[in-house]
Amino acid sequence: MFDNQSLDRQMKPTSGQPGRPTNWRIILLAVTVLTAAGFALAGSAAAGEIKDPPRWKSGNDFSSLKDWNLKGENIVPHGVNPLYYPIMPGHKHALERSDHPDGKYRKETVVLDTTEDFDIPGIGKFKTAVVQEEERVDGVLTQRAINWLALDKTTNSVYSFGGLSWEIKEGKPIFAGTWRAGDPDGDGVTEPGMLMPGTFTIGDRYIAAGSKSLAFGGSENMEAGIEIKVPAGTFKGCARIREQDLIKLNEITDKVWCPDVGVVSDSSDGKLVISNALPASNPASNVSTVGKASDKPLKQKSPVAKISAAEATKIALERMPGKATDVTIEKKLGKNVYVVEIQTSRGEKDVLVDIESGRILGTE
Repeated sequence: MFDNQSLDRQMKPTSGQPGRPTNWRIILLAVTVLTAAGFALAGSAAAGEIKDPPRWKSGNDFSSLKDWNLKGENIVPHGVNPLYYPIMPGHKHALERSDHPDGKYRKETVVLDTTEDFDIPGIGKFKTAVVQEEERVDGVLTQRAINWLALDKTTNSVYSFGGLSWEIKEGKPIFAGTWRAGDPDGDGVTEPGMLMPGTFTIGDRYIAAGSKSLAFGGSENMEAGIEIKVPAGTFKGCARIREQDLIKLNEITDKVWCPDVGVVSDSSDGKLVISNALPASNPASNVSTVGKASDKPLKQKSPVAKISAAEATKIALERMPGKATDVTIEKKLGKNVYVVEIQTSRGEKDVLVDIESGRILGTE
């Protein structure tokens, strides 16, 4: 591991440093993207559990493409940023969160041995890495995302250029959405996002996902010099980054990134449990369990409801007056619940009604 001084030496100087008036959960994953990365189209694991009010409310509060001087000839699909996980084919790691409201949660990340071609006006032609993220709850594969990441070799900064996302229902993928830099986005064009600057400076802020209509978020460098203990080991010289969704302002995630291994703690996704970026002497470097359930996904049992959707809707409206717009059965807070979507005078709210007892378990 690096200490702060050696970390500074490892980081290359950047000519397009993010301005102070500025990482994102993708990508899709966040997400993703999944995550990229963290602003995921399919709705990543759970909200970031950060209850602080949003510090920023507009994309104008963050540096963006216009500040980064990205050129196609400088963008490479594979490489290493000191605080990011190695964006090299074959890299694998996993985070787990045992206290996730839906059950035991696990996110697995794999850098695939393939690339994606881009040709963006104003940037040019280049290739990105293809990074797969899979999410499991209680061993069941629930989401998959593909993220397109690359580095600027002149600054060593890591960027997200979009991704694809699927929800997995009883082993079958259902397309959930996509965003891609260079594509039309409302009255503008989708822009890439920065996932990790080449030089970490506290206070810097940067757009991390650049689709204003689908996946829009920013990141702020909060702390450096952190020491942290997680299941995969104890790490020093780490940095904390706060990711904030700029569409749903209250969706905030804190992540801790450490030299050599990348993310070790995510307030939404949990703690690092395995990574092949770790020394071979560390048992957590064994990533043989990654992807094992992909070929034979466990089937989720269909929940048996003891109250009807209509009854659940009535119960929800008594708690939250408004107009019910949708009712689905999902697993929340470790239970099968009706999620009753209600349009109120103050916006859209979800009321969670237990499918067996009819008791309201909470609102979102």
